[in-house]
Amino acid sequence: MDQLDWSGTSPEADFNNIPIIDVSALRSSDLEKRQHLATRIYEACTEVGFFYIKDHGIPEELISALHTAAHQLFALPMDQKMDVYVGKSTKYRGFMPLYAEQTPTGDPTDATEQGATGALSESFDIGYEISADPLRAAGDVLPPDIYDLYGDNLWPSDAVLPGFRATYLRYCAEALTLCRMLMRSFALALSLDEHFFDDSVNYPGVTSRMLHYPPQPVEGKVIDGLGAHTDYECFTILSQDNVPALQVRNACGEWMLAPPIPGTLVVNIADCLSMWTNKKFKSTVHRVTNLTGQERYSIPFFFGVDYDTTVAVLPNCVSEDGSECTKPFKAGEFVRAQLAKTYVGYGQEPPANDY
Repeated sequence: MDQLDWSGTSPEADFNNIPIIDVSALRSSDLEKRQHLATRIYEACTEVGFFYIKDHGIPEELISALHTAAHQLFALPMDQKMDVYVGKSTKYRGFMPLYAEQTPTGDPTDATEQGATGALSESFDIGYEISADPLRAAGDVLPPDIYDLYGDNLWPSDAVLPGFRATYLRYCAEALTLCRMLMRSFALALSLDEHFFDDSVNYPGVTSRMLHYPPQPVEGKVIDGLGAHTDYECFTILSQDNVPALQVRNACGEWMLAPPIPGTLVVNIADCLSMWTNKKFKSTVHRVTNLTGQERYSIPFFFGVDYDTTVAVLPNCVSEDGSECTKPFKAGEFVRAQLAKTYVGYGQEPPANDY
């Protein structure tokens, strides 16, 4: 098989601010309003790759409850967190302790402590579940999964964290609904039929994470909570707490802070959707560096298409000279390969220095 170009990072976007977009029109029956929103989203995707969304429809009470659940999870004793250790999963699901995650940047100019020590963060990952999908019925089953990425989440028991799983799955249901609506807006933005992507998001390739970033452990020595990277799937919606740490890099090499804004979520384009558009949509490099001296928590929801979907440059995005940024590839193959570079593998022991 020919070697595929999976370099998802786009030519860096030239920007000095991140737009805030009211997305209430996602739920409008008025096509003209939806098209107007799609125009704004197109500008954000092609010029920045990041944007805030407000009036997104996910209840603030549910988001608050999920952040409370994240605090409770990471406050557990280490032995209870290790009961759901990611090394027990063949699908990169579960808990990763401090310094376990590696972020291969591919950027030799980005010399950070990240490359030597791993991420100054601990995380908990889950994937798509039928029980969290409002479009699925109780008797539905997962599709064939040659990439071994669907199902089998590792959950803390209800005896340890009462209601944790139920709260998380309620949030995932709301997030799935929002993401499917955003995919329709992306289709409109790309001058496609609004339902172009619908058949590719029946069992979407989803990962959601809870992340905890402690303060810097040594004064004067900066370790990234997550090093400079791009995301893998189609796009991410991120819920931040009130501690600023997310930074986005522009074409001048400047790191722009993406501070928490009450009532908003952050959306960023990821590699698969960027490559689908021949990198017109920017998969923008970003990192997390917590210099506040406070504990930080965030909850990203990485949304991708069904794992058996073929991603190929859209005909209306092919360059005038006929060039395409990548050959066609399967979404699941790509995501699995990226996770293998970053996450603790099945049966792998945690770093010795995280206790």
